[in-house]
Amino acid sequence: MSEQEQNLFDIFLKMGPMGQFVSGLIFLLGGVAIYVFVERLSALKVRKEDYNLLDKVNESISLGNLTGAKDLCLRTNSPLSRVIYKGITRIGLPLKDVELSMEKAIDLEAFQMEKGEETLSLVSKLAPMLGFIGTIAGVIQIFYTINTTGDYNIESISGGLYVKMITSALGLTLGILAYYFYFIISKKIKGNVYELEKGAAQLIETISTPGK
Repeated sequence: MSEQEQNLFDIFLKMGPMGQFVSGLIFLLGGVAIYVFVERLSALKVRKEDYNLLDKVNESISLGNLTGAKDLCLRTNSPLSRVIYKGITRIGLPLKDVELSMEKAIDLEAFQMEKGEETLSLVSKLAPMLGFIGTIAGVIQIFYTINTTGDYNIESISGGLYVKMITSALGLTLGILAYYFYFIISKKIKGNVYELEKGAAQLIETISTPGK
């Protein structure tokens, strides 16, 4: 173990059980936030098949091949394809019914996309609170040490100071990071929902255009 690692380990030991517990909770929340962020980024990634899906579906519909259009959507199995599939299955009904079925499908897909978003929001709020609890715990530890030892030197109260400063820094850092994750995921969700709405509008235009 290097000297720097030894110093960090010594600091961690001086923080005492309360400081270690709060720091551990903050690190745990950090792990959760990173996992949710990476998982959501992967889940919200636009699939390559979606780029040409609408063109192929519109072409099949124009040729009167509704079965082929449905099969294409089922094979792709993405949020966009599921929304378009709902619309295709309603072709022949009034346009209002087709639009309504796709709107409901979009709402369902948006709900699925938003999973994990609340977790990131919660972590961004909890982390600074835990840091504040650590600050209070550090102050209590400082006064307890002074009261029991009667010693005011830095060496005696350093454990409480470490708890106070480290937990505050960890909590604020994680809070900022989690909020940034939340912002990125929220922005991607809005972008994906927009693409679903645009795809639904294009399908409506295709099936409502005379001769198509």
